[in-house]
Amino acid sequence: MGKVSLNINGRAYGLGCEAGEEERLTRLGQRLDARVAQMADQFGQIGDLRLLVMAGITLIDEIEDPESTVELQIEERLGDMTKKLDAATKARESTEVEAVEGLMTAARRIERLAERLAETGH
Repeated sequence: MGKVSLNINGRAYGLGCEAGEEERLTRLGQRLDARVAQMADQFGQIGDLRLLVMAGITLIDEIEDPESTVELQIEERLGDMTKKLDAATKARESTEVEAVEGLMTAARRIERLAERLAETGH
């Protein structure tokens, strides 16, 4: 049997678990602590028990209404992807402008060189 110490809202809670489940339980405890912190930020330090109950209720609500949670995640990811696409588009446009400017500079040099060659009769 394994043991894990979880830190939730600044308090340590020792829990037993099956051998090999320590990492998963620790990760779940971290998620619960993050949710409790979110509740504390929103409502203040209204007591560990109330914060834990509120965090538990919001987590259960997400489990029972997975569609809204999935939709929210999709919207967040879509927003992130849109930002990345915009940044990539701007970078591509900038690169294209630089390439055109480079080609124009090269063309002007070639024209000047051709004029000089024409003047010297070569």
